[in-house]
Amino acid sequence: MPMGDADTLSRQAEDFLAAHPGASLVALGSGEHAGSLDLSPLGVPVTFLPAERNADLAMQYLALNQLAFGGIGVPRWVLSDLYLLPGAIGLLRCPARMLAAPVRERLGLADEDPAIGAAYYAAPSVTPGLVIGVSLLSVLPGTGASPWVKLLTLQMLRARRLRGVAQWDNPSVRVHSRLGPLRLVGRVPGGHEYGERSFVYESELTDRTRLGDAMVRRLSLTPSLRVPATDLSALSALLDRAEAGEVLHLVPPGLEAGQVLVREGPLG
Repeated sequence: MPMGDADTLSRQAEDFLAAHPGASLVALGSGEHAGSLDLSPLGVPVTFLPAERNADLAMQYLALNQLAFGGIGVPRWVLSDLYLLPGAIGLLRCPARMLAAPVRERLGLADEDPAIGAAYYAAPSVTPGLVIGVSLLSVLPGTGASPWVKLLTLQMLRARRLRGVAQWDNPSVRVHSRLGPLRLVGRVPGGHEYGERSFVYESELTDRTRLGDAMVRRLSLTPSLRVPATDLSALSALLDRAEAGEVLHLVPPGLEAGQVLVREGPLG
């Protein structure tokens, strides 16, 4: 990896934080994992807070997650057993005045109270270097915090590849594609509340040049197909092709004017 590529991505991360004074990155997880994390991802300092001694912060995350995802928000036992015990959540912490007003009021926070503005959790997997994206949220309107808390958390976890689940018509596809092209993997295993309109994607995280270009929307890859996000039959056929081994990517921004942007074949 050329040093200049790493430096460029690091400068972009520094510029994001500099644009939002008071914001900082925190890792919340079992104290057992502090030594396994990169607590300076892209040169950004991370404060590790053991979840065993920071129950109030864990409960604030739980409240935000359930507020963001409603009926499929994380249950309390899942937060303990499957988020905090095996891994760590990346949190962008900031003064509560930066939060969307309804959220700040819902949490009962004063303007200068420390608050979670954005958060990302990716679960470890049995495949070395591969993590599974689970939950991304942001209550910092207009800041672009979502892709940065995602990228910095993945770097903190030393991830080389990411697999995640998204819905074809969900604007989050545009956020996920800020980390570059999304290779189509196939259908969600085991069923899902939104299974009929969901897909599994994979992001490759080792090409720093591509990451940097994608984060600032400078990565230009022309789609060969534009499929309406409502055409579930055509999208299901794409997943058939991906599961059969064909290389297919959603290229940035992934979703545009209600159409899914697909590129067939290797990226080159």
